[in-house]
Amino acid sequence: MNNNYIAVIIEGGAEKSIINVLLDHHLLKFDRNEMLEEDVIRERNGRTFAREHLTFGFQNNQISILRILDSHNEKFKIPKAYQRLISSITNLYTSPEIEMLFIVSNGDFDAFKNRKADKSGKKLSAHNWCKSHYKNMNNLKSPDFVYDYWNNQPDELVRTIKLYSRKCNYPFQNTLASILK
Repeated sequence: MNNNYIAVIIEGGAEKSIINVLLDHHLLKFDRNEMLEEDVIRERNGRTFAREHLTFGFQNNQISILRILDSHNEKFKIPKAYQRLISSITNLYTSPEIEMLFIVSNGDFDAFKNRKADKSGKKLSAHNWCKSHYKNMNNLKSPDFVYDYWNNQPDELVRTIKLYSRKCNYPFQNTLASILK
């Protein structure tokens, strides 16, 4: 039996829904039975994560942590007492927001990147772009909406993730595409 686990740590409900679609359709390099607690974890603080998820006697286990987030500035420090359990921590970025997947899927990546600022000097966020440009996308932050949207087209989700990984400025190993089959 493999003594290694994968902890998938997400930022919010939309990210959880996307990972669940990929897991439900067996589109990731790993399955739920290889995951810590066999589920996605929504805990962004390293100390709290360790206290709540690493205190169960993982003596011979190594845990690979995959953090799915949009912020590059978020710190994640595992307390020293638990560091021996962690084999790696990988950040997978979805900047500026997970809604970028909707924008890429709709072929609007370049239009979004080249959007003009309003009179106050601010540009529309990815979330507000989707709400203003796409019909029926007012529930973008709803995990149920996100799950249903992508669950009905998992192949499009994979295509979109791969395309976004080529368009964004992150190394491949820091994109969602790196964990796809």
